[in-house]
Amino acid sequence: MRKALTVTLATFIALAATFGMFSTSAGAQDTSTKNIVEIAKSNPDLSTLVTAVDKAGLVDTLSGPGPFTVFAPTNAAFAALPAGTLDSLLADPTKLADVLKLHVISGAVDSKAATAAAGTNVTTLGGPVAVALKGDKLTVGGATVVTADIKASNGVIHVIDAVITKPASTTPTGVNTGNSGLATTSTSSGLILAMLGAVAIGGAGISTVVLRRTGRRS
Repeated sequence: MRKALTVTLATFIALAATFGMFSTSAGAQDTSTKNIVEIAKSNPDLSTLVTAVDKAGLVDTLSGPGPFTVFAPTNAAFAALPAGTLDSLLADPTKLADVLKLHVISGAVDSKAATAAAGTNVTTLGGPVAVALKGDKLTVGGATVVTADIKASNGVIHVIDAVITKPASTTPTGVNTGNSGLATTSTSSGLILAMLGAVAIGGAGISTVVLRRTGRRS
């Protein structure tokens, strides 16, 4: 049996507090006073991402109030792209921005909330991206999260080991049901997702969150 539940952001925050979704990362350095771009600039492993964000004209957006969730590819992730791909992207700011938007969610989503969405496609500023669990590893668009929950003043960063280059074309399969997801891409929630997409493109914060619960018929 499938049930779709739309809740206001206030309700979601209450639920998140109950289940500890918005936990802070336990790191040696407190980054919570810096915005997403400032944190990326301070991390030498994210220098290629910083260059890409600048070339794509997204510095002001990701330095803004947000909140945003950024899945940040490492330098090694960009280097692993097929030969010539990175240079081609850097030479085409529009195409580069389209790729980078696949790594950004409008709203703050920590690793617990992302894990709860495993088995669904979540809505990024660039389109749907699959979230899954492979063993105990969280993957987003096929990339593995290697460092989670870096708290910023305007959101959260999760470092990933690959670059997401295209949106998901289908809903993930082969993942255990019973998970809840944020703004999952399904026919029944299509209208809501279209509205969320319009908000995301405009750079505004999300005012509603869609939770999709999937179960099996007995």
